[in-house]
Amino acid sequence: MWGFGGGGVGSTVAGSSMTGMANVISAKGDYNLSTSAAAVNMTQAQKQEIQNRQQYTNTYFDMRATNKAARAAESGPRPTMEQLARIAHEAAPKPLAPNEVNEVTGKLKWPEALQLEMFSENRAKLEELFGSYSELGSLNYADQSKARKILNDMNQQLKSQIRMIPTPDYVSCKNFLQSLMFTTTKSRLSQMGPRPAAKPV
Repeated sequence: MWGFGGGGVGSTVAGSSMTGMANVISAKGDYNLSTSAAAVNMTQAQKQEIQNRQQYTNTYFDMRATNKAARAAESGPRPTMEQLARIAHEAAPKPLAPNEVNEVTGKLKWPEALQLEMFSENRAKLEELFGSYSELGSLNYADQSKARKILNDMNQQLKSQIRMIPTPDYVSCKNFLQSLMFTTTKSRLSQMGPRPAAKPV
């Protein structure tokens, strides 16, 4: 019998129980559906991320290959060992040439620009040291250290006049000092500027 006031699902204990079970099943189905949709969306997002990364990686390496090819085309063929040896030989410092020193007296033939008054003091010191070199064929360690310092000082003086001395004369003076350095000390002119004076403590 139906209860007072009309009947329907849930009007009895059994009906209410069935309604509750149906609601639970429906809710579980909705949850599973939502979870499945979320999983699909996540998978699509991950797939898209992987594709983006792959595209980025391919683009990166394509650009590297293009740049490498461009640099290789601009630089031309690599020099041979023979060419490298010739370049190294040409770049190596050379001793004084016969026209730069009197082989009999050992007197140096200074380039015209290095005969300026500003170089006179260092010229005199070097001529004294070179006189010993011409007589003995070498300088001892102490004299080599003196010659090295004087020549580097003269090189710095020369650099300070770079705007005043014509380029060909400047190059000639630079090469002369380099050759004089190599002849007397078997070393190169320093590429560093003068050291700053020490600050008082």
